[in-house]
Amino acid sequence: MTLAYDPALGPAFWDSISRLPGYPRGESMPIPIMLFESNALLRLPEVLRASGARPEAPVLVVMDGTPMRRGSQDLKALVLFTLHTAGLWAELVQLEPDATGQVHTDMPHIQAVQRRLRAGVALLSVGSGTVTDIAKHAAYLFEQAGGPRLPFVVLQTANSVSAYTSNMAPTFVDGVKRTLPSRYPDALVCDLETLRDAPREMTVAGVGDLLAAFVSFPDWLLAHRLGLDESYTEFPQMLMGPLDEIFLAEAEAIRAGTLAGMAVLAKLIALGGLAMSLAHATTPMSGYEHVMSHILDLLAEQAGQPLAQHGSQVALASILGTAAYQHFLTGFEPDEVNLGRSYPSAQAMQARIESTFAAVDPSGRAGAECWADYRLKLEAWHAHRPQFEAALRGWPALRAELQSLTRPPERLAEILRAIDAPLTFSELAPPASEQQAKFAFLNAPLMRKRLTVGDVLLFVNWDREALWQQVWVQAEALGARTPQIVGAGLGSAPMEH
Repeated sequence: MTLAYDPALGPAFWDSISRLPGYPRGESMPIPIMLFESNALLRLPEVLRASGARPEAPVLVVMDGTPMRRGSQDLKALVLFTLHTAGLWAELVQLEPDATGQVHTDMPHIQAVQRRLRAGVALLSVGSGTVTDIAKHAAYLFEQAGGPRLPFVVLQTANSVSAYTSNMAPTFVDGVKRTLPSRYPDALVCDLETLRDAPREMTVAGVGDLLAAFVSFPDWLLAHRLGLDESYTEFPQMLMGPLDEIFLAEAEAIRAGTLAGMAVLAKLIALGGLAMSLAHATTPMSGYEHVMSHILDLLAEQAGQPLAQHGSQVALASILGTAAYQHFLTGFEPDEVNLGRSYPSAQAMQARIESTFAAVDPSGRAGAECWADYRLKLEAWHAHRPQFEAALRGWPALRAELQSLTRPPERLAEILRAIDAPLTFSELAPPASEQQAKFAFLNAPLMRKRLTVGDVLLFVNWDREALWQQVWVQAEALGARTPQIVGAGLGSAPMEH
């Protein structure tokens, strides 16, 4: 299926998307080089030089210790050999795992890379989302501290997340994931053979990460209509196109791992990162579903356990989120809202948040971090009460707008089944229990300042325990490997490559 906007087209791509409504002024071509090609790896020396690498200075190659293969070859050895034969001096920066056996995007890892940066060097990250985020945020902090802008090239080793073209870095802060301003790479290199040979669980995770759009798009519009986000634009939707239709059209190629399938997915992932970067927020691709995933990550972090594949976890949270939207859009009655009970006090919410997260982190740091962000949302919710009242009066029109941006959970499950992705939380590695998923579903609204449908359900005093039971039964039925018939009525019941 042809993409409306193809990032492989270079200047023509940037020129065409710059004409779309909502494209930010002043950003003409933030990533000048994006390759999606067979044997693109062999062009790394050319791309590094075009990005500003100097022959007399080293290229700092940031990677972790995970073995990677490209056909019969060791991928990382091939990268170093390719640089060496082209006369480029590679200086390895190895990222070491923590006690869970994984490398996480956190300040100790970022600062370890930052300490190796210096004027004159170029930076090459070889890895998936975590390695990319660590490298780009280290470069960003180096430059913020007064260092010169360094040439930075990303070799994407898996179609796993939308980090590669993003100028933001999701980073653990006191155990809680926060998105920090970062920087764009100067070039993105997607070697299709490398992407084909990445672990399958990472490829299907890349699809899952993008399915978030069917929760995050309506969440963004909802926050805008309620007065809590003035940044809303239809630009990301126009940029990415009909994701569900594209995925179903390309599902067989993605599942089979063809080079053509890898190219389409890599381009969509690049567009997802750009949708966030050019909107100057993760909002277009991160809503209720991502906060649920962040809660699950928090539970794992505090328990000293490895994290599940981000995108697959997000995909399953997106099924919960789209199911919640389905119930909300069908069952919400504006006349039943008690406005007096829809505006809890700061004292009550602070106590609730600190108590909730104390069960996860007894030190109180996670609760304090969540409250620091959440209180901004609560203040804005109180300040924009007139917009909520207007939304209640105009509910039929708002409902129609939200309905156009989401999709039924059955559609997401159809896509995941077509690419042979995890369909239930028990299929994640490591698995998440129903109790953990429920904790994430109910408490995601308490974690950050961005308003989602989860917040509205809380503020209007929806019976969220009952909703959870409905949503969970619905999701479990959709996740059955032998598809079960789900009633039309809503009352029916880690690897780094």
